Amino acid sequence: MEREELKAIVENLLLAAEQPLTPEQLRQTLPGGVSEKEAISILEELKSDYQSRNLQIIEVAQGYQLSTRHEYSEWIRTFLKLDKTTKLSQPSLDTLSIIAYKQPLTRQEVEDIRGVDSSGIVRNLLEKKIIAPAGRKKVPGRPIMYQTTRKFLEYFGLKDLSDMPTLEDLKDEENDGTPESSQQSLFSFADEEVGDDEPWNQTLSQMGSKSLDQENVTSESSGSVSPEPVAPEPIAPERAVPEPVSPESISPESDAPDSAEPKD
Repeated sequence: MEREELKAIVENLLLAAEQPLTPEQLRQTLPGGVSEKEAISILEELKSDYQSRNLQIIEVAQGYQLSTRHEYSEWIRTFLKLDKTTKLSQPSLDTLSIIAYKQPLTRQEVEDIRGVDSSGIVRNLLEKKIIAPAGRKKVPGRPIMYQTTRKFLEYFGLKDLSDMPTLEDLKDEENDGTPESSQQSLFSFADEEVGDDEPWNQTLSQMGSKSLDQENVTSESSGSVSPEPVAPEPIAPERAVPEPVSPESISPESDAPDSAEPKD
């Protein structure tokens, strides 16, 4: 099959896909035994072609996605009647930043860092499918641990977790006077509340949240888990090896009181 025909197929797949399209998915879909390397080459060529068009192809959540451009977002919000103020609250961003940089970890470990009850916030993040269960900690009570999902990557426009900025990156942007981007302000946690040496404290709150209603996102977890019933969780000691737990019907620990902080 000619390359231009393959590009046309991939372009249509990008339009039809509800989730970012991965090179492996293309390899399995395209005819003629196309290799993953060739699939990436086609995607990159299309990405380059779209640089001069009114739509764009972006790399997100370890895949490629056909996307609208930011400069037209105001008209899209008006047409879809989206509330541009629909965002994660700052307490939710604080909690999410801790989970993102220190995952997997338990709710109690999050609360030990934040210093306040976070059960309601963790429940809200689970409902939005931004985080998911990541097994149980092998300590007394076997508390549930949490990790971020693919939806987290899509929500913040990241290819993978290694794309999360470092403190030095953010300082460079501030010194250069770079205008605030759509990724600035994901989670800011005051230095006096936690240690400056923790990586999650140095970056996520400055990346910037976007409305969930504006994102074409997937609820797919970034890790696989296996079935296991959930029991009430006591306070957990230090981190240990994770043990699988089912994501179905799982909410933050049933014995924990609801957070006084508002839900998003």
